[in-house]
Amino acid sequence: MTAAPAFPPLVEAYLADLERALASSDPRERSETLAAVREHAAESLALHGADDAGARRVLDELGPVDAIAAASTPAPTPAPSAVAPAPRTPAADVWLVVAAFASLTVFVVPVAAAAVVVWAVVRLRSGAGNRTLQRVALAVSVVSFVGALALYVSHLLAAG
Repeated sequence: MTAAPAFPPLVEAYLADLERALASSDPRERSETLAAVREHAAESLALHGADDAGARRVLDELGPVDAIAAASTPAPTPAPSAVAPAPRTPAADVWLVVAAFASLTVFVVPVAAAAVVVWAVVRLRSGAGNRTLQRVALAVSVVSFVGALALYVSHLLAAG
């Protein structure tokens, strides 16, 4: 690993100004630009001398700091976080509640209530959708299923 060459104060000040001017540039491009400018300054100073005249010649060759900074790519900015729209109630959960209440009206058919219980449990376990609607549907369908079973058992006991 080679140590960075010592530059005359004029060149050091120029490099410090350049580093500040590139502060809002893409980090990768900033480091590449600074490395290239340092390399050019070192070669030019080695060729023309490290005195004040050589330093001024290097600065004339490089040009104004603002010109180099203006040619650099700005640092990428993170995309503004968009406000997420209000979550919509999935249609499946709405239909689940409708089916649960429908199973109450046809509670003489326990198969319908059982199907809605299974559907509600599957939706709840999936973690998707509106949990409140899913719980309401589960509760209503369980009541319907229990009512249908009670009616069925009472019918069997009355017939027997």
